[in-house]
Amino acid sequence: MQFRILHWQSYAPLVEISKHQHMWSFFGRSYHYNLFIGLTEFLIGILIVFRRTRLIALLLSLGVCVNILVLNIEFDVDFAINHVLLDLTITTLLLFNYRKDLYKYFIQIGGKFDNSLASLESKFMTRLPYLFIVVLSVSYFIFAFGIKKKYSVNENIVGAYKIHNIKINDSIVGLGQGWQTKDPMLFVEYNNQFVLSITDTLFMGRYIQKNDSITIYMDYPNKFDIKSINGLMKNSNSIIGTTSENRTFQMIYKKVDGQNNYLNNLYK
Repeated sequence: MQFRILHWQSYAPLVEISKHQHMWSFFGRSYHYNLFIGLTEFLIGILIVFRRTRLIALLLSLGVCVNILVLNIEFDVDFAINHVLLDLTITTLLLFNYRKDLYKYFIQIGGKFDNSLASLESKFMTRLPYLFIVVLSVSYFIFAFGIKKKYSVNENIVGAYKIHNIKINDSIVGLGQGWQTKDPMLFVEYNNQFVLSITDTLFMGRYIQKNDSITIYMDYPNKFDIKSINGLMKNSNSIIGTTSENRTFQMIYKKVDGQNNYLNNLYK
């Protein structure tokens, strides 16, 4: 759910996008790399609650936090700096308890193992980490599910589309070229954003979709003088309906395949 960028933003020239968008789109291009990052951070969260594996988790956390902090500073991801600084501070404070052991292991004995018997723990303290992991994992799953349900988006319709024509009251609308694209485009985003890219301009709106029905609310004023549209999505290549001004509306389009727009592949 993290390194997503909006489809219409992905068409902006490289020289015009911010450093933040540059980094976000780069990391978001690979689903499997995102999966690797997520599993690594989740593994750190698991290992850190067990006394026997806490040190290795803290060392991993230190490397991850320093790397993320540098990325956030250098790519102007300002909203995330305070969060990673807190994580880095907590990691450093917990590592402080191991300073003598780290010095002895890495400096004095040059990385050799010193086998010493671990002190025994009570049954409650032994089981507490497992309880913590289960509660935290289930809680985050519920939180993530709630976020996705809030937008209630059918991700099959999310993507970039080339518009063939738009008719209002059976009159064909002149579309020209899109914003930063040679063809007029439609962008349906995961955050319920609906964007028309025509006449070298972006016209913003939002949508609510359920089954084949879709309601579109356009920011007003716009090229069509339309406030909203109620219609049906037919065969994933058209929207046919009626505007709030009682005019008929029809848009014919075709989805851009993943070879020409990698973002479309992220929703399959």
